[in-house]
Amino acid sequence: GYPGTVTAKTVYTLTRDNELRVDMEATTDRPTLVNLAHHSYWNLGGYASGTILDHELTLYADQYTPGAPMVPTGETRPVKGTAFDFTSAKPIGRDLRQTGLTPAGYDHNFVVSGDANQLRPVARLKDPRSGRVMTVSADQPGVQFYTGNFLDGTLTGKGATYVQHAALCLETQKFPNAINVPSWRDQVILRPGQTYRHRMIHAFSTEP
Repeated sequence: GYPGTVTAKTVYTLTRDNELRVDMEATTDRPTLVNLAHHSYWNLGGYASGTILDHELTLYADQYTPGAPMVPTGETRPVKGTAFDFTSAKPIGRDLRQTGLTPAGYDHNFVVSGDANQLRPVARLKDPRSGRVMTVSADQPGVQFYTGNFLDGTLTGKGATYVQHAALCLETQKFPNAINVPSWRDQVILRPGQTYRHRMIHAFSTEP
């Protein structure tokens, strides 16, 4: 039901620098809503390694966009002193039951610090058991942090069962519900002659 015919493409690139690059583009023939996101699930512990609750996460975001319960209303709030404060690395499970969601967990949009149109750091994730580290950079204003709250053990793959919090997502994006918030609306409207572009880079390394 959206106006316009959107032509979109995504290019996935593996580099020699241990990076997975995701480049998204879109064009339209009429003004319409476009907000593409990459929704990979990650567990740096690897196959059948349990949950991500011990993974240590840093989000380069001083604010988040609360909603009721998960759809932002246009308000932004500081993360300092709350369960949403990942400005310094902390285990994901530490404050997970203080977010107010049912099932418990995170499913929130964070306001990434810096210029929303420039490639910049978004997140850093470390599995302390394996030493694996993933950093995420992107050129979008927000990132949705989701902790697999609705995984319930009914999904299986290659012999492993995906229990609650078995993996997480870090989805860089425009703000959810931006089309209904006047001060955010221009984020998500694509017009003829414009090209929507969205780059995110996942870089992988190890450390003790």
